[in-house]
Amino acid sequence: MPTPAPPPAAIPASTPAGTASETTAVAAGAAEAASVGEDLLSTGSFFRALWLGPRAWGRWWRTLVREIDHRGILEQVEQDANFSFNFCFMIVVAGGIATIGLLLNSPAVIIGAMLISPLMGPIVGSGMAIATLDFELARKSLRTLALGTAAAVAFTSLIVLLSPVKELTPELLARTRPNLFDLVVAILSGAAGGYALIRGRGGAIVGVAIATALMPPLATIGYGLVTERWSVARGALLLFFTNMAAISLSVAAVAEWYGFGRGGLRKRFARQAAISLLVLVPLGVPLFISLKAIAFESFAQIRIRNILEAGAASLPAGQLGAVEVLFMDGKPPRVRAMVLSAEPDRELSARLDEEIERQLRQPVDLQLTQLRTSERVSPQVLALALPERPLSVGSSVADSLRSAFPLPLVAFEADPALRSATLVPEAQAGIDLAAWRAMESDLGKRHPEWSIRLLPPPQALPPIYFEPGSKDLDGAARARVETIVWAAQRWNIDRVEVVGHASSDRGGPPRLAGVRAERVAEALRAGGLTVGSVARFPLPNQLAAERELGEAAFRAVSVLLPAATNQARKE
Repeated sequence: MPTPAPPPAAIPASTPAGTASETTAVAAGAAEAASVGEDLLSTGSFFRALWLGPRAWGRWWRTLVREIDHRGILEQVEQDANFSFNFCFMIVVAGGIATIGLLLNSPAVIIGAMLISPLMGPIVGSGMAIATLDFELARKSLRTLALGTAAAVAFTSLIVLLSPVKELTPELLARTRPNLFDLVVAILSGAAGGYALIRGRGGAIVGVAIATALMPPLATIGYGLVTERWSVARGALLLFFTNMAAISLSVAAVAEWYGFGRGGLRKRFARQAAISLLVLVPLGVPLFISLKAIAFESFAQIRIRNILEAGAASLPAGQLGAVEVLFMDGKPPRVRAMVLSAEPDRELSARLDEEIERQLRQPVDLQLTQLRTSERVSPQVLALALPERPLSVGSSVADSLRSAFPLPLVAFEADPALRSATLVPEAQAGIDLAAWRAMESDLGKRHPEWSIRLLPPPQALPPIYFEPGSKDLDGAARARVETIVWAAQRWNIDRVEVVGHASSDRGGPPRLAGVRAERVAEALRAGGLTVGSVARFPLPNQLAAERELGEAAFRAVSVLLPAATNQARKE
């Protein structure tokens, strides 16, 4: 606590009368000015005090410091920094709630864990210990923090171990890639928490607890340790340490300002600045690198999409289909895109690859798939050499088929003698291959004496999903395989490629991805297709992709149309 200013010195008896009266007048004027300044400052008008100059600023600061109950605040901080049964109970409960919220991907449950977590107590205590140079308080706070962290990680690990749900949810992945913004948020939150503690604004602590989120990173560490996902545990540990260190140093700086330190204000802030630099600068380096990588990924995705859209627009009736951009440290960005046009261009892929590399100033792995389409002539029509306009048919059944079909038709062919009909519908948003197949089946049931074929518009083949850790096809997966075989037959395609994937689960994902791919390949071969299979695990930057799409999206086998098929269709 700063030493109060000494009272005005007594006037020596030997002072001449004139000098004594002048000195008395000066002292009285100074006392009156100080009284007036304190009265002005006591109104809380800080901006009015700015006009009084540096001396008034000092009086304003001393007045501000005298209003603080330093002893009462320190007693409260020491009490909150103690490791007790109440502290242990609350941190275990908060850890359990945070873990369940992360596994269920529930932000509301996670916020509940943030609010009841007692970790702010020892972290604030360590900040106060830095400000007051109280080594006993520092020892007590760090001991409580270490024991509480260990208890939280142990309990969260136990919950994950016993939980049947171990998917890497977006909420978990959100705690694995801290960046410089997280450090800034923690610094500002720590300053707000210190101010709320000292000035008695207890309600602000709730916002600080939510902003810094100390408990979810610890639960994520426990999850990473149990599932042996070391990158997840490392990222969450960096986030926790970032929040802890930044809050502690911010609290120390606020405490220094409110007179909790020792020595002069300048000396205290110089010491605080040195400690902050020693801690935050090494901590900020990996956070800055992470932020730079995130910024590049955002910039690159926008540029890549713009280049692909321009390339698609350069083709007749061209449009850009699905685009996938994945990033992985140390490897070129992986770009997978589909372009639909009336006249595919063999040189388009090379031109786009060159333009993307020129703008990003680094190589990329671009795989461009082109499909032929047209507003006037459907690729289904080209595949079967059907006429562009519907044929005139003499059968009333054929006429009723054409008129009763609920969607617009690009082409329709019927042979009353053979009792066969082929329908070529226009592409419709939101209708997948399974729906087109169901329409064909419904038409066949209505006219069982006719052989009816419906040629679905070109679209991506559906992926085959698997249950966690499973390698067997369930009922839904087998239905998708049958739909793929049906679509391939309608498109006159006899060969496909299957690519097996696996989520980042424990237990040999590379082998599991390969087994899944072969199971799907066997089912497709049974349908009369020639199939090539391959396993790919992990995909570039798979953790980042799982953060966006969820882990279930990678427990799948993709079925692709080979480039040779597209080229044959073009020719």
